[in-house]
Amino acid sequence: MLNNQEYITTELEKILYEILPITTKRLKNLIYIIIGIILSKSVVISDISEKLKDDFTDATEESKIKRIYRFFKNSPINPDYLYSFFIEEVIKKYVKRSNNNKLIIIFDHTTLDDRFLILKFSLKVGKRAIPLWYKIFEYNEKGNKSFEHIKQGITELNEIFNSYDYKVILLADRGFKSIDLFKFIDRLGWQYCIRSTNDMLVTIEGKKKIKYLRDIIPIKKGVKKFNGVLLSAEKYKCNLAVCKAEESEDTWYLVTNMDSKEAVREYKKRFIIEEMFRDLKSNGFHMEGTWTEDIVYFENLYLSLCIAYTWMIILGADCSKNKKSKIIGATKKLKNKMIRIYSLFSCGIKWFNRCYDSDIKKYKLKFDLVLYDI
Repeated sequence: MLNNQEYITTELEKILYEILPITTKRLKNLIYIIIGIILSKSVVISDISEKLKDDFTDATEESKIKRIYRFFKNSPINPDYLYSFFIEEVIKKYVKRSNNNKLIIIFDHTTLDDRFLILKFSLKVGKRAIPLWYKIFEYNEKGNKSFEHIKQGITELNEIFNSYDYKVILLADRGFKSIDLFKFIDRLGWQYCIRSTNDMLVTIEGKKKIKYLRDIIPIKKGVKKFNGVLLSAEKYKCNLAVCKAEESEDTWYLVTNMDSKEAVREYKKRFIIEEMFRDLKSNGFHMEGTWTEDIVYFENLYLSLCIAYTWMIILGADCSKNKKSKIIGATKKLKNKMIRIYSLFSCGIKWFNRCYDSDIKKYKLKFDLVLYDI
């Protein structure tokens, strides 16, 4: 038996049918689109359609394109709601197998030209991240960066993580600093490390000359740590770490409820989300290739992208865990040490392509959505 499209579609449908609250017809279309995106590494409908076989075989190219287009234009799908069911299943299996009691969640936003803005929380997995929660807005939509949306995302994620005995650490950039947000995170029992702008008021005991964060002069190769500072006119009590960014003239003013030294170490992991953005865009699925300005269309496309991307990270992590890396040349021995030369995303793509149309016994493709902690 081969890992052909019919087999892959059937197996993926079996597991997603048990997870997603969606009709069978829409689920089939979603799965075909996911497979088409992975094979074509494109979001352009004609590219996706060209890769589809089996149930689509008897259809003309035009009718295949119309079928995909109708799915993307389907407003009742509620994509972010659907994705919450998918990611909850992934997390449930992930925490059962993780050797770590810590979850690193990275918050940031990205844009698609001047068409859409995406707020996103992502879970660090190795040197990549998978989408946990997202919300899409039109680029110029009023309030698209409102802290209410951010608090909504944190609340919904807390409902998932609350039943697990895990330390949750949230990392975010300076565009999302807010005393109200800091207090909100404190109440949930999460830890956080969020970069602040240098114009924020600060009171440090014994440092009367320091009025604003910008008054703190960083040291070249080290971290200035302050515990129990009072931030802003609200006198919010927190810890503070100040240091020079690596390979940059920027200064990091890191507000945290963690140990200051640990906060710097964790904050460096925030940049992992940039790799995920590149995977979804120019280095991977070429999300920017879509022409649409219709938010319903883009939301349904983004749902397909997020499931496809997370599955590829799952496959990539499985390659590392189960010694498949050598088969796809993902690792290389240097100075008696195995070094990874492909990212988890690239490993997942390469393994999928190696398995595709190959013997199932020789190249086994996983469908169980078990994500290993790498």
